[in-house]
Amino acid sequence: MKADVTVVGAGPAGCAAAHDLALQGIRVLLLDRTEFPRRKVCAGGLTVKARRALPYSIKPVVQRTVCNLSVSCRLRRQRVFTGKDPICHMVDRSYFDFFCLQKTVAAGAVFKIVNRIERIVETRGTVAMNTDRGPIRCRYLIGADGVHSRVRLLTGRFKAIRFGFGIEGIVKDSPDRDPDMGFDFDRVRGGYGWVFPKRDHINVGLYAHRWPVRIRRQDLADYAFQQLGSAPPEQIGGHLLGIGGWRYRPGRGRVLLAGDAAGLVDPLLGEGLYHAIASGRKAAGAVSDAMDTGCDACRSYGIALTPIRRELLFSRFAAAVFYRLPDMGYALLTSPAARIPLMGGFARGMTLLELILNGYRFWLGRI
Repeated sequence: MKADVTVVGAGPAGCAAAHDLALQGIRVLLLDRTEFPRRKVCAGGLTVKARRALPYSIKPVVQRTVCNLSVSCRLRRQRVFTGKDPICHMVDRSYFDFFCLQKTVAAGAVFKIVNRIERIVETRGTVAMNTDRGPIRCRYLIGADGVHSRVRLLTGRFKAIRFGFGIEGIVKDSPDRDPDMGFDFDRVRGGYGWVFPKRDHINVGLYAHRWPVRIRRQDLADYAFQQLGSAPPEQIGGHLLGIGGWRYRPGRGRVLLAGDAAGLVDPLLGEGLYHAIASGRKAAGAVSDAMDTGCDACRSYGIALTPIRRELLFSRFAAAVFYRLPDMGYALLTSPAARIPLMGGFARGMTLLELILNGYRFWLGRI
């Protein structure tokens, strides 16, 4: 198999990259290990900034749009932040990912199932891969194959990756009340519990920003009962998250990493969809420019990732302080001075760093 660009991983990062490249008439081969739709362990909260980063509407797969946010600390001192504008769109990742893949194939990308990549050899002009489906040769390779990235492992492109951890389940029996989207901070050490309401179920989970961490299935069941008064969650699954992307440097050459493969998950809240989509599109832009001008794709990509790395570095320090002093952090989070900029910033699709730098403008009425 031959292509101008091979993208490994057909999740949000890979589809974002392949979609943009295919629209430009570039021959794109998109690989994944499984057929779609497939189950994906993920809370499924798509922020406004993530929705805006996509090049197409996702209205057909949005199950609920959220305007309010409930926060608490160890199930105490609950506060509900209300807003008029959406701050998050709830999706089921199985359907969302399949929808993005369909859009990408419609744009012209070729999708193939490859169970295993055995070897990757990068030369001056090409990248060659040995796979269980035979050899693949391309001019550029984008590794968007998640936290356990085979591309990252075989190329040694990013050895400084760190990990967070999440465990989640589905509650199908509706509680007496319809819950808001909520975060319960310090429910686990260095993390929080979440409740994300969908169309016909509720996604409930626990997140820790550092791994290894001891979180049991029973911990999740206890949390679900305390929050919802429900039967134990079903379809429980745990997963690592790729963190540490503030250290990722693409270097030079023809192999680029995007999304979880590059550790681009926000350590404070564990949100990875926005940076997956944004990095996938930036990788596509760098490769496209390299094909047009002959510049080094990795170098261009590194420059394009600078704002994302800056945001992740800020989030790293914010997580370190917040989770070390959760009571103080929660008091600050729920103060009137923070509430208005927080909800306004989320509704406008701001990143956390943008929100901090521009928070005063909400109080002055300039946003």
